[in-house]
Amino acid sequence: MRGRGVCLIANSILNASELDGVVVALIDASRAVGHRGGYLECVQHVEEVFGHTFDTSHCSVTDQADAELARVEGAYDHLSLPVMDLVMEALKHDDWCARLKAILDPAEMIEVSDEEPAGDDQGGNDSGDDKGDDYGDGNRPE
Repeated sequence: MRGRGVCLIANSILNASELDGVVVALIDASRAVGHRGGYLECVQHVEEVFGHTFDTSHCSVTDQADAELARVEGAYDHLSLPVMDLVMEALKHDDWCARLKAILDPAEMIEVSDEEPAGDDQGGNDSGDDKGDDYGDGNRPE
């Protein structure tokens, strides 16, 4: 656990689906705020050049973008990850290392394939010949 424990904990945190959802929402909200800010800054420069006030109500990003970003930042700041709850609970016990291994060690994966295993002739060719066809005579149908 000493050599891999920190990496396993970090991977468990970084791969948490809860974190993914909040980060995506945070990126989207910050892009919207940035888009709106850039749009309004551009309009301000154009207004200075032309000496005319332009209507910005048709900007595709509403005034609520800042509020949405604040809401998503709050969700991110108060995010609770179930894996961290499990880690904190495991650390309270004397056998914390074994408990962390049970939580964090990835299960052994067995790859399942749609392909038939090598050596299976799929045709029930149980005649004992090794001709590799399903008919037992070495000839293939035409």
